Amino acid sequence: MSVELENPAMPEITQVSAADFIGPRVKELCDKQQITKYRLSQMTGVTQTVLSRIIKRENVPTIQTLEKICAALNISLAQFFAKDENPPDLTAEQKEIIETWNGLSPEERERLMKIIRTFQ
Repeated sequence: MSVELENPAMPEITQVSAADFIGPRVKELCDKQQITKYRLSQMTGVTQTVLSRIIKRENVPTIQTLEKICAALNISLAQFFAKDENPPDLTAEQKEIIETWNGLSPEERERLMKIIRTFQ
Protein backbone atom coordinates (compact mmCIF):
# COMPACT_ATOMS: atom_id res chain seq x y z
CA MET A 1 0.00 0.00 0.00
CA SER A 2 1.59 3.26 -1.06
CA VAL A 3 0.78 6.55 0.52
CA GLU A 4 1.42 9.77 -1.32
CA LEU A 5 2.37 12.68 0.81
CA GLU A 6 0.68 15.84 -0.12
CA ASN A 7 3.00 18.76 -0.51
CA PRO A 8 1.36 22.11 -0.12
CA ALA A 9 2.01 24.31 -3.08
CA MET A 10 5.08 26.41 -2.51
CA PRO A 11 4.57 30.09 -3.17
CA GLU A 12 6.33 31.20 -6.30
CA ILE A 13 9.47 33.12 -5.49
CA THR A 14 10.25 35.93 -7.86
CA GLN A 15 13.77 37.17 -8.10
CA VAL A 16 14.40 40.84 -8.36
CA SER A 17 17.79 41.98 -9.51
CA ALA A 18 19.63 44.67 -7.60
CA ALA A 19 19.22 47.02 -10.56
CA ASP A 20 15.45 46.45 -10.58
CA PHE A 21 15.26 47.57 -6.95
CA ILE A 22 17.97 50.21 -6.64
CA GLY A 23 17.16 52.32 -9.70
CA PRO A 24 13.49 52.87 -8.91
CA ARG A 25 14.29 53.37 -5.21
CA VAL A 26 16.80 56.14 -6.00
CA LYS A 27 14.22 57.81 -8.24
CA GLU A 28 11.48 57.44 -5.62
CA LEU A 29 13.60 58.98 -2.87
CA CYS A 30 14.78 61.83 -5.09
CA ASP A 31 11.21 62.58 -6.15
CA LYS A 32 10.07 62.48 -2.54
CA GLN A 33 12.76 64.97 -1.48
CA GLN A 34 12.47 67.01 -4.70
CA ILE A 35 16.12 66.43 -5.59
CA THR A 36 16.98 66.51 -9.28
CA LYS A 37 19.51 64.19 -10.86
CA TYR A 38 21.72 67.25 -11.41
CA ARG A 39 21.52 68.19 -7.72
CA LEU A 40 22.14 64.60 -6.61
CA SER A 41 25.19 64.55 -8.86
CA GLN A 42 26.50 67.72 -7.18
CA MET A 43 25.82 66.33 -3.71
CA THR A 44 27.46 62.95 -4.33
CA GLY A 45 30.23 63.63 -6.83
CA VAL A 46 28.70 60.90 -9.02
CA THR A 47 28.24 61.95 -12.64
CA GLN A 48 24.76 62.47 -14.04
CA THR A 49 25.52 59.79 -16.62
CA VAL A 50 26.20 57.20 -13.93
CA LEU A 51 23.11 58.26 -11.99
CA SER A 52 21.00 58.00 -15.15
CA ARG A 53 22.29 54.50 -15.82
CA ILE A 54 21.48 53.50 -12.22
CA ILE A 55 17.97 54.93 -12.41
CA LYS A 56 17.37 53.31 -15.81
CA ARG A 57 18.44 49.95 -14.30
CA GLU A 58 21.43 49.69 -16.63
CA ASN A 59 24.05 49.78 -13.85
CA VAL A 60 24.22 48.57 -10.28
CA PRO A 61 26.11 51.05 -8.12
CA THR A 62 29.02 50.04 -5.93
CA ILE A 63 28.48 50.11 -2.18
CA GLN A 64 30.57 53.29 -2.03
CA THR A 65 28.37 55.00 -4.64
CA LEU A 66 25.23 53.84 -2.87
CA GLU A 67 26.59 55.17 0.43
CA LYS A 68 27.19 58.57 -1.22
CA ILE A 69 23.62 58.57 -2.56
CA CYS A 70 22.23 57.63 0.85
CA ALA A 71 24.31 60.33 2.57
CA ALA A 72 23.00 62.92 0.11
CA LEU A 73 19.44 61.76 0.79
CA ASN A 74 20.07 61.76 4.56
CA ILE A 75 19.20 58.10 5.00
CA SER A 76 21.11 54.99 6.02
CA LEU A 77 21.70 51.99 3.79
CA ALA A 78 19.22 50.10 5.97
CA GLN A 79 16.58 52.76 5.33
CA PHE A 80 17.33 52.64 1.62
CA PHE A 81 16.59 48.92 1.47
CA ALA A 82 13.69 48.98 3.95
CA LYS A 83 10.34 48.44 2.30
CA ASP A 84 8.31 49.54 5.31
CA GLU A 85 8.57 53.30 5.74
CA ASN A 86 7.06 53.19 9.22
CA PRO A 87 8.96 50.62 11.24
CA PRO A 88 6.65 49.18 13.91
CA ASP A 89 9.18 49.66 16.70
CA LEU A 90 9.04 53.48 16.55
CA THR A 91 6.86 55.44 18.92
CA ALA A 92 4.44 58.03 17.57
CA GLU A 93 6.80 60.73 18.85
CA GLN A 94 9.77 59.20 17.00
CA LYS A 95 7.73 58.93 13.81
CA GLU A 96 6.78 62.61 14.13
CA ILE A 97 10.44 63.56 14.50
CA ILE A 98 11.33 61.62 11.35
CA GLU A 99 8.46 63.16 9.39
CA THR A 100 9.53 66.63 10.50
CA TRP A 101 13.18 65.88 9.65
CA ASN A 102 12.22 64.68 6.17
CA GLY A 103 10.48 68.01 5.53
CA LEU A 104 13.57 70.08 6.33
CA SER A 105 16.05 71.45 3.84
CA PRO A 106 19.70 70.36 4.15
CA GLU A 107 20.55 73.72 5.74
CA GLU A 108 17.73 73.39 8.28
CA ARG A 109 18.86 69.85 9.10
CA GLU A 110 22.40 71.07 9.69
CA ARG A 111 21.19 73.83 12.03
CA LEU A 112 18.96 71.40 13.92
CA MET A 113 21.83 68.95 14.36
CA LYS A 114 23.96 71.73 15.86
CA ILE A 115 21.19 72.42 18.37
CA ILE A 116 20.78 68.73 19.20
CA ARG A 117 24.51 68.29 19.74
CA THR A 118 24.48 71.01 22.41
CA PHE A 119 22.31 68.70 24.54
CA GLN A 120 24.86 65.87 24.50
